[in-house]
Amino acid sequence: MFRNNNGEDDEEESSSLLKTSQSNQRSYSSLSNKINGTVSNVIENLEQSESSLNLSANEEEEVDTSVFNKNSTKTNNFPSSSHQNNSDTTGLKNSTLGGSTANSEDTHSTLSSEDESVVVSFSFRRLSRKKKFILVSVSVANCLSYLCLSLLAPFFPEEALTKNVNDTISGWIFGVFALSQVIMSPIFGKVLPRVGIRFMYLGGLFLAGGCTLLFGFTTYISVTDGPLVFIIFCFVLRVVLSIGCTSINTACFTMVAKEFPDNIATVFGIGEVFVGIGFMSGPAIGGVLYGLGGFLIPFAVIGGLLLLAVPINWFLLPHDDGPEPLDEDDKERTSSLWRLLGTVNSVLTCFAIIIAAMIWSVLDPTLEPHLRDFGLDSEIVGLLFLLMSAFYAISSPIWGWIADRLPDNRILLIPGFFISAIGMLILGPSTLLGFPDGYNELWLNIVALIVLGLFASAALIPTFDSFIIIAEKLGFEDDMHTYSMVAGLWGSMYALGDFVGPTVGGFLLDLVGFQWTCTYVAGACAFMVVSLSLNWIIECCMNRRKKSKKDIKSKSMCNGTIDVSARTSLEQTPLLTDSWNYNTLMTEDSDLMSSYPPQPATETV
Repeated sequence: MFRNNNGEDDEEESSSLLKTSQSNQRSYSSLSNKINGTVSNVIENLEQSESSLNLSANEEEEVDTSVFNKNSTKTNNFPSSSHQNNSDTTGLKNSTLGGSTANSEDTHSTLSSEDESVVVSFSFRRLSRKKKFILVSVSVANCLSYLCLSLLAPFFPEEALTKNVNDTISGWIFGVFALSQVIMSPIFGKVLPRVGIRFMYLGGLFLAGGCTLLFGFTTYISVTDGPLVFIIFCFVLRVVLSIGCTSINTACFTMVAKEFPDNIATVFGIGEVFVGIGFMSGPAIGGVLYGLGGFLIPFAVIGGLLLLAVPINWFLLPHDDGPEPLDEDDKERTSSLWRLLGTVNSVLTCFAIIIAAMIWSVLDPTLEPHLRDFGLDSEIVGLLFLLMSAFYAISSPIWGWIADRLPDNRILLIPGFFISAIGMLILGPSTLLGFPDGYNELWLNIVALIVLGLFASAALIPTFDSFIIIAEKLGFEDDMHTYSMVAGLWGSMYALGDFVGPTVGGFLLDLVGFQWTCTYVAGACAFMVVSLSLNWIIECCMNRRKKSKKDIKSKSMCNGTIDVSARTSLEQTPLLTDSWNYNTLMTEDSDLMSSYPPQPATETV
């Protein structure tokens, strides 16, 4: 009896214990599911909050101040911060779920550093046939356009005197070319997307070749009734020639930026080699041809070469996308140029181009009178001009290659202007360096011209790429509109320096002499050194401050602690408070889902 009753009691007790165990197991399973669901919601909530913080931070930094920094513009707008955000989010997930964060963060930081350090090397052999022909065509066009510009220097003033044209009018016939470029370059930058690169390029070759050829026939204009007709024809042909050369240059710059986006400075430097060759060989070729056949032959030969380039490029130059149709964004693009010029870095780049061009052009009317003290023949004086041009042509591709591999163009611009300032002080030679007033030595002039030829290109070559970087930072699209606008602006600023240099140089030569003329130009170069250096220092300080703020926000997000300013943009839940403890999830009586849906945050101080 007792044994049977005890057995029944044992069975009832064991079944009760079994039911209790199963009930506890179900409750623990339900609690575990709640915990996993809640943790997933917490992670998703944090990700959304973090993305909102990053979005607001990106909106505040829409126009980044470090526009000369190339690393962030070659891939996407904010590559390093996006990689960091992904790393922080992954670390938060792993820490919440009990995982490890080190490997994830190392992987993302490695990817970020690799993305920013990628530099596409330039090799002519590895270029496609299309890009090879474009590079050759652009180089030849640059050479011919500047060849026809400098062609008439050795003989036109003498020819003008035979037509009863004084030196002042003759000087303005030279200067009207650059003045026209100042006006036409930005206009062509706007027009190019409407007509297409190919049309503007071929049209520029035709205009430049035709005007060069027609200029040779001005020698047959009679001046028996006065030189007015001759002067008018000379001015008109030089203006139209300027329009043709501006078309060529704008189309060339746009093709370079479009076809070689990763090596803009390198290809630009190669083009400047042929610009220097055109400047160097122009007076020499013009003088030789003038001696062989008179006034018409130089213009007939060079004009014929330009006209011959038209059918060759017509058949061989690849077809572009053609003119773009009018759209609703035209009104917005009309103000794009002013938006590009509305930043401090754009203004500094414009001044850099103008002053770098002045280093060259200020010597045109001033160097020859300065060298008269040595009694040199005109051929020797011409060789000294060629000396500076030769070193400019040699150094241009080198500086372009270096500029494409530097993280910031100011690393090259600042020493370029600094050493150019020293070269101008030596050329004077300036009394600021301790030279006595009126001191002049031929060897010192040769050294100064070599220094200027080497480092004036360092102050000029990176500026085109700088404008491209500025436009990208301002949010301009990576298309032909942007490239043509930058090309027109760059050409206009260079032509302005090419016009101001001889004008101001001749005025200062009569007013204060050659020594102080060079000193003033050196002062302009020193102004650029100080301005670019201060701009760089200020941007570095601002970028460090922004980076520290981002680090504080990201760390607070990972640690579960968010400051008052960040809390206003987050959702208010017990799981996101400063006193949040993971152990509270393990209590059986806690109602974890009672805090959902999240309520708007209330700011507490």
